[in-house]
Amino acid sequence: MDGKSIGLKGAMKPENRVLKKYTAAPGLPAAVLLQLGTALVMGAWFPSGGAWWQLAGLMLVLSVPQWVLQGTKADRWVFPGGIALTALLCIAAGGAVRAGFGCMGNDLLQRLTLTDGRIHLDFAVAEEGNALWAELVLCAVVTLLMNRSVFRGSMLPALPVLLSVYAAVAAGLYPPDLGTAVLGIGAVLLLLRRTDRRGWTGNPAWMGVFLACVLVGTVLGLTLGEAEPRSPGEVAREILHDTFYHEDTNSMPEGNLRNLRGWKKKNTPALELTMAQPQKLYLRGRVYETYTGTSWEAADPELLAQQEDLFYWLHEGNFFGQSQIGTASAQLGGLDPQTLTVRNAGACGETGYYPYALLGTEALDADRIGDAAFPKAEQLRYLTGSVPQWYALQQELARIQHQPGAAAYLAAAEAYEAYVTQANVQLTNESWSVLKRQLGDGVSSGTLSQIREFIREYLEDNVTYDEKESTPNGGGDFLQFTLEKAGYGYSVHYATAATLMLRYFGVPARYVEGYFLSGAEAEQYEPGEVILLTEEHAHAWAEYYLPGVGFIPFEVTPGYIDDEELELGGALAQSDRTYSGNHLQYAQVDQPERIEDPEQDRFRFAFRPIYLLWLMLAGLVVLLVLILKKRIRLKKALESIDSAPNREAIALRYGYAMKLLSSCGGARPEGSDEAARLNREALFSNHEMTARQRRKMDDFSQAALQCCRDTWTWRQKLRYRFWECLY
Repeated sequence: MDGKSIGLKGAMKPENRVLKKYTAAPGLPAAVLLQLGTALVMGAWFPSGGAWWQLAGLMLVLSVPQWVLQGTKADRWVFPGGIALTALLCIAAGGAVRAGFGCMGNDLLQRLTLTDGRIHLDFAVAEEGNALWAELVLCAVVTLLMNRSVFRGSMLPALPVLLSVYAAVAAGLYPPDLGTAVLGIGAVLLLLRRTDRRGWTGNPAWMGVFLACVLVGTVLGLTLGEAEPRSPGEVAREILHDTFYHEDTNSMPEGNLRNLRGWKKKNTPALELTMAQPQKLYLRGRVYETYTGTSWEAADPELLAQQEDLFYWLHEGNFFGQSQIGTASAQLGGLDPQTLTVRNAGACGETGYYPYALLGTEALDADRIGDAAFPKAEQLRYLTGSVPQWYALQQELARIQHQPGAAAYLAAAEAYEAYVTQANVQLTNESWSVLKRQLGDGVSSGTLSQIREFIREYLEDNVTYDEKESTPNGGGDFLQFTLEKAGYGYSVHYATAATLMLRYFGVPARYVEGYFLSGAEAEQYEPGEVILLTEEHAHAWAEYYLPGVGFIPFEVTPGYIDDEELELGGALAQSDRTYSGNHLQYAQVDQPERIEDPEQDRFRFAFRPIYLLWLMLAGLVVLLVLILKKRIRLKKALESIDSAPNREAIALRYGYAMKLLSSCGGARPEGSDEAARLNREALFSNHEMTARQRRKMDDFSQAALQCCRDTWTWRQKLRYRFWECLY
C-alpha cells in the first residue's frame, strides 16, 4: 500500500488518534475527579444512602472493566452493554430500587423544605427501604457517562450530571461544598484537555482564562466574606428582589440595619385603601424573626423545617398565625366583618399588606411553614378593633375554654404558642449582654402590662426621636450602637429595641415593617372613600404574642402611641401571664464586633449583590460598545472597497479574502491561483482592470468566506463574527 493510500486511511479515521490520546494515563485525573466529586455530592445530598467513600469505591469498581476494555474490539459494546445491565438490575430488583428512589426523593424534599420553607409531603416508602439500591443504579449510570466523556474527550455525556448538580446549587437547594468543587475541577480539566490535544497545560489562552476565573472568584469570595455566608440561591433571590420589587419609593430598610441612613420621608404613593369604616390601622408587610446584629431576617430555615408536621396539622385545621385574632373572635360568634381593599401604588410588590384581625384564610398559603408570609391580595376581610379589644378577647376565651369548639381552637393555639416561644425569644450574644448591662434586674419578673410599661419608660428616658441622623454601626451590633453610643433613632430603632427587650424578658416578639394609618387621620375620610398612604406612612413596630389571641402590635415610637394602649392596666393587667426571662439562654449565633469607635465605620463600603449585577451589566455594555465599533469599522471598510475603482477594489478585496483564509488554517477555495494572478495584475500592470475581473474577485472573496465557515468550529464562528468582526 503506497504512502498516499496510508495517508488517506489515516485521514478517514482521525478519531483513532483521539481515542488513543484519551485512553492514555493523562485522562485518568479527569475521570477520578469527576467520579470522586459525584460521590461526595451524592453522599452529602442523600443521607439515607451510603457514605461518600462507599460510593466512590463502588464507582471505582464499576470503572475498572470500562478502562480495561477501552481500545479493544469490545469497546463499542461497553456503553450500551452497561446501560442494558443497569436496566436489567432495575427490573430484577424493581421494588427495592423504587423504594430507594423514594428515599432519595424524600431527602430532596427535606432539602427543598429548608430552601423554600414550604410543606412537601413525603413519598410513601416502606420502612425497610433505603437509598442504596437507587444509588447503585445512579453510580452505574454516572460511571458510564463520566468515562465516556473522558474516552471521547467530549463534555456532552457528562453534561446531565454537571447541569443537575450546578442547577441545584444555583437554585440554593444545596450550598457549594467540597464535592461541587472537586466535580468542577474535573469538568474544567476535561474541558481544557478537549480544547487542546497537547494537554491542558499546553494552551496558554485557556490557562489564562482559567486563572482569570480563579482570580475573580477569589476577589468576590473575599468581598462577600465580609458579610455572613450565603448560598448562591440567596444571592440570586436578593438580586431578583432588588431588580423587580425594590421600588425607589421604599423608605424602610427591609431589615437591613448596617449603616442605617436617616429616614427620608417621601410623599410618593405607596398603598390605596378603601374601608367601610375608616379607623386606625396597622398593615403588616414584612415580619422578621431572626436578629443578627446587623439585620432582621426571616425565621431560621432549619427551625421551620423541623415544624413541617406542626404547620401541616395547624393548616389542616384551618388555623393560621396571620389570622389568629379573627379565628379567636369567631369562637365567640356575633362577628361583624368589614371589607378592606388594599391596592399597591408603589410599595414593595413582593408581599401583601394585611391588617391584624384578618378574618378568613382564603388569601393565605396553606403550604407555607410559619406565619410571617403575606401573599399579595387586594380584597381582605377583617374585624375592627385594637389592643384593648384583643385583651378583652383573651378574657372571653378563658371564660369559654371548656366549650367543644373553643377547646379545639385553644389546643391548636397552645401548640402554635410552643412554636413561637421557641422561634421568637432568641437574642445574639452581644444584644443579650447589652440588655443585661442596660436593664439589669429592673423587671426580674412581671406581667405583660408591667413589662410593656417598663420598656416604654426606658426608651422614653434613654432614646431621643430623630429621623435625620444616620446610624454608622458598620459591622457592629445595631442595638448596642443605639442604646450605648448614639441614643437617638426613629421607628426602626425603637421597634428593634422593643422587640429585643421583650425577648430579654421571655416574651415572644417580632420586628415588623409596614404602613400605619392613625385614628385621627382615618376620621377625616368618609366610608368607602379611597385613602392614599404615602411613604410618610411607612413605619416599623414591634409585636408580641398574646396567649390564646395571637401577635398584637406594641407601639413605642414617640408620636405613634395612643392613649388607649397606655390605659391597658387595672383589671386587664391582673389577668396577664407572668414572665421571667432575663435568665434565658441566648442564641449561639455569630457575634458582631464590639463598637468602640463608630466614626471608623462611617464610610465603610457595604457590598450588596445588586452592585455585582450592575457591574456585570456595565461590563456587558462596554463589550457591546466595543463590538459595535468594530462592526462599524468593518462596514466602512467594505463600503470603501465597493466604492473604489476596479484596480484598487480588486487588490483590496483580495487582501480581505486572504485575511479571512488566514484564520482557517491556510485552507484555499477553488480559484485561488486565478485570484492571486488578478491581484498581481491589479498591483503591477498598467492596463485597465475590467468590471468582469472585479466580479471574479468578489466571487473569490465569497468563496473564501464560505470555506472559512465550513472549516471553523462553532466557537470560532462566534469569535470571528462577534469579536474579531471579520465578516
